[in-house]
Amino acid sequence: MITHNQATHEALRRLPYALYILGVGNEGETNAMAASWVTQCSFDPPLLMVAVRKDTHTYDLIKNSRAFTLNLLDKKHRDIVRALEKPFDMVNDKLNRVAHREGETGAPILDQAFAYIECRVVEIYEPGDHAIVVGEVVNASLREEGDPMMCSDLKWHYGG
Repeated sequence: MITHNQATHEALRRLPYALYILGVGNEGETNAMAASWVTQCSFDPPLLMVAVRKDTHTYDLIKNSRAFTLNLLDKKHRDIVRALEKPFDMVNDKLNRVAHREGETGAPILDQAFAYIECRVVEIYEPGDHAIVVGEVVNASLREEGDPMMCSDLKWHYGG
């Protein structure tokens, strides 16, 4: 028999999660991470919210830079996600292996992203082990059509 905690865990793991590359830059330092807890939360102004683990280097950079990008990758670019999946403290400059440019916010935009969104941070909430970062969209581009990568495409589970 599945207990309530096990059932909750299993149900949360089955929510469909898209996979994005969240980029940050601050005073010449950049970083990127795979993010799956992302959603739009306002039309006017256009706002996105993303959950970022509080004990990460990426979160420190977001708090200092007050900006981030979300890069949407096609399913064919699994190699890019693999290059960025390990924590900063294990790899350090992860972006030296991935072609990118600096956006108007200073956060990195991946060359292979079929779309990207740049945001300026308007609010940060710290209710649990992840912070909820709310960003206002300041720039975006759809470069081409793409089939967004999902966590399930990589057999990842980041939920529950």
